[in-house]
Amino acid sequence: MARTAKRYKKNTEKKVSGIPVCMAAIYARLSVDSDEKKSESIETQVTLIKEFIQKHNENPDREYEIAVYDIYSDLGKTGTNFDRPGFERMMNDVRAGKINGILVKDFSRFGRNYIETGNYLEKILPFMKVRFVSVCDNYDSYALGAKNQELSMNIKNLVNDAYAKDISAKERAAKRIAQKNGEYVGSTAPYGYCVEKVNGIYKLIVEPESAKIVRRIFEEYASGDGIQSIIDRLFEDGVHRISDYNQYHHVYCQDGENLHQWGNSSIRAVLNRNNYYGDLVQRKYESRFQRGEKWCDILDESQWIITPNAHEPIISRELFDKAQIRLKAAQQKATKTTEGWEDDERAFYNVFYCGDCKRKMCTRRCKGNVYYFCNAAWYRDERKCSHKSISEEKLQKIVRSELTRQFQLSGLRKKDMSAISSAVFLSKINEIQTEIRKLDADMERRSEKLAQAFMKYKEGELSKEAYIEMKDDRNNWKEFCEERKKSLEQTIRKLEKQQKEEARFLRSLLELDGTTRINAELAEGLIESMYLYGDGRLEINFGFKGAVEHE
Repeated sequence: MARTAKRYKKNTEKKVSGIPVCMAAIYARLSVDSDEKKSESIETQVTLIKEFIQKHNENPDREYEIAVYDIYSDLGKTGTNFDRPGFERMMNDVRAGKINGILVKDFSRFGRNYIETGNYLEKILPFMKVRFVSVCDNYDSYALGAKNQELSMNIKNLVNDAYAKDISAKERAAKRIAQKNGEYVGSTAPYGYCVEKVNGIYKLIVEPESAKIVRRIFEEYASGDGIQSIIDRLFEDGVHRISDYNQYHHVYCQDGENLHQWGNSSIRAVLNRNNYYGDLVQRKYESRFQRGEKWCDILDESQWIITPNAHEPIISRELFDKAQIRLKAAQQKATKTTEGWEDDERAFYNVFYCGDCKRKMCTRRCKGNVYYFCNAAWYRDERKCSHKSISEEKLQKIVRSELTRQFQLSGLRKKDMSAISSAVFLSKINEIQTEIRKLDADMERRSEKLAQAFMKYKEGELSKEAYIEMKDDRNNWKEFCEERKKSLEQTIRKLEKQQKEEARFLRSLLELDGTTRINAELAEGLIESMYLYGDGRLEINFGFKGAVEHE
């Protein structure tokens, strides 16, 4: 770790007139929230930070000089996660040792997710020896009093998290009203349509060229053609897949353009779209963001928002229903062939990749056995990969054998494995308990502040309206904290249960000399990645040891 820290320091700290120079990144972000645009524009944020840098560098008593390495920004990107191109480019430059300082207007511009933002500010950036400055919050991670500001920083991050959830709830409510009024609220139109504003609301309008392809897909599938046959013919006819159509804005491949075959999931997505028979069907999914989780829930049909005859249909309802009968039958067949294997039959699914194209290996059942294979072997475009396949049973034997050998080479004993497992889980539990303590401390501080306000109200120094507003604010915050603590405590119980199960499994793996069947949890805990190459080589990268190759 020390060598890593020195490498960053060496690459980034230069001397100007005896003063160390911080090679800094200016980071600015503007989300999709229109209310932010007036005062929070990218230009405004950058200007404010530059003014701060100029004022800092003009100070004769400064301890260091700030030099701007580059400006990084994300326009129209939410702060609730860190999946942003500008942010990722900045972190790549941090990892490359090009910068050792980050300046933002305030904490909310950096991120609104309490857990992830705290992880960056308290762990990742300090480890990389990166100074973090939040201009409007008067926060400098290298300042002498930075440690004393930690609670204040976490409270602000909690507020930003709560604010993001509040904005999300308001936007969702507004979107529901628009949907019930028959307005299309999607970010992009379904393939076959475009979006236009008609009588003050956004409507789906048929796009003739792509609509023909939609009609063709339904007709061919309803007449008995398989999805792969449809994919093959679309490729032979030079029809762009949907993502390329959105890029080129025309259906058929032209000179100088790349032609990619359609994916199975894309064809199924077209066949499942209710909007094609003229009804506007919305709210089929709902974000889990309000619960502090990723991804979406698939809603029951009774919860959909449907506006009948909202736009011109591309196909008839009869043709749509005919296609659904085939899709449902295919889904039932697929369910029977894949049922249960998530836990028992494909333990290495989340860590297994093709060694040639680096794509995730797919799985299928054949004669009662599960096989891993590279789906790109069936591609017809430039992404085509070599054929390769291996069974789950063969993988189990190889990995068990290599695990036993690695354990022996490492000299790991049962108590060592238990200690490793316990340390990993204990670290996660400690992080959560730290957050719970911070929530309790903040709640106690707010209650004390409210008690003081009550005394001022009784003595006539504070109006009744101001006191009630403070009380409501404290109560709302208390409700948020209690819900958050309940969720965190549930996570701790889950982790403690997993810790016991994994420790027991690790001990049994050693006791049985590598004959224990490996489950998905253990595979992900012990193996970072596995690669199968076209020449039959299998590369296993264990989390506790280097790579192992097996012919």
